Amino acid sequence: MKINYRLHLLTFAASLLPLLVFAVCASGVGLQYQRALLIAAVSVPAASVFAAMLVLAGLARPLDKVTASVKQFVAADYRLEEVLPKEGWPEAGSLISALNRLMLELSAYRAFHLNQVVEERGKAQALVETITDGVLLADDRGRLIYSNQTALKLLGIPRHSLDVVLPDSVKTEAFSPALREIMASAEKYMKVEVEVPVQDEDSSIVKKFRIIANQFSLATLSRPGRVLVIRDVTVEKELAEAKETFFHMITHDMRSPLSSIQGYTELLLKKAAELPDITKNLLIVQRSARRLNGMIDDILNTIKLERGTMELKLENIDAGALAGRISEVHAPLTARKGIKFSVLMPPEKLEFPGDAVLLERVITNLLGNSIKFTPEGGSITLSCRESGGEMLFAVEDTGPGIPEGKRKEVFEKHFQLEEHKFMGFGLGLAMCKMAVEIHKGRIWVESEVGKGSKFIFTIPKTALPAAGAAAQQEQPG
Repeated sequence: MKINYRLHLLTFAASLLPLLVFAVCASGVGLQYQRALLIAAVSVPAASVFAAMLVLAGLARPLDKVTASVKQFVAADYRLEEVLPKEGWPEAGSLISALNRLMLELSAYRAFHLNQVVEERGKAQALVETITDGVLLADDRGRLIYSNQTALKLLGIPRHSLDVVLPDSVKTEAFSPALREIMASAEKYMKVEVEVPVQDEDSSIVKKFRIIANQFSLATLSRPGRVLVIRDVTVEKELAEAKETFFHMITHDMRSPLSSIQGYTELLLKKAAELPDITKNLLIVQRSARRLNGMIDDILNTIKLERGTMELKLENIDAGALAGRISEVHAPLTARKGIKFSVLMPPEKLEFPGDAVLLERVITNLLGNSIKFTPEGGSITLSCRESGGEMLFAVEDTGPGIPEGKRKEVFEKHFQLEEHKFMGFGLGLAMCKMAVEIHKGRIWVESEVGKGSKFIFTIPKTALPAAGAAAQQEQPG
């Protein structure tokens, strides 16, 4: 408002100046009319120039300096090299003071946050350099954005530079095919196993690595880049192999005495039919032997399913007969624990292709878990029905239920809920999942904590491959 007032006043004064000159020349000085008019006309540009000089000195020149100073401030990465001196009209001086204060505060604010960014980056870099895994970031063309020293050493890359491109710059040849596959793939998440020969002073060994790759996006990238983690899993693989060898050994050694226990128990049961007490004790021995035999079967089946060496012995399975055989074995167990056990089957005969022995182990494991965790007075229901070209089996109980966050984890190998630790090997549900998936089916659990669980699996009624299907299907991460 003050600037507008000042400009209007200056314009008005400049426009009045020629009239004032004419009046003075014509009357005060006594010049002739024509000469006074000429002098007044000459004073018009002089008045304009004078007014322009006042505006230039009071407003335009200070604003030009302000503009140049702001450009210099931005070019200097928002660091104020020199405070602008006040000049020009008071309004221009106020603007310069406000701008100086703004630039000082912005410079201090940027410096503070820049220090924070540098500090956080230093922490992140220290963390990434400390971990034993190799970590890399590559853009959409495979150009290396970031890498810790572990990754550079593993890949044989001398140093991080702008011309490093994956996988062309990799010197450790064993990693190249896997990295080429990852960088060419459109999949968001990938896992690739790599075996790398390592020459030691005395011998040559083979190390095993797992490359975990996931996509990430940046505003500067037209397409997603890749974050890659290279993990040495040599010891992990050796432990897994040692565990499998141990399982093979104990299952092989347990088979022989277990067969003798089962055989002699059945023989004694035939001879002791008229002795109720002995029969009861022998039945307990027989059930324990069957349970132990089932545990051995679970271990062996799990190993075969994981390795992809399980061969399905396909036949047409009568769903009702399968449920009947299983219920006969489990009815005494539920009765002894005071649990109501029901079997719900459709009235018509339902047949489907599958491995009867393997699927019997699946249902047995599901029922065994329900019996283990359902309290006295509870109920368990085994049901079967046809649904959309699939056979749908379900085991429902009134046990403690499973928390929502654990309903997928219960199907993982060796997983057990904290309150159920040391109540088995943790192989039963993992084996069930792999056995159902080798039949091209699905398995899941519906549960509510405090009210019970319902384990459901489906088997397609269409023909299945006869043998050799890999059991462990890769799940999205």
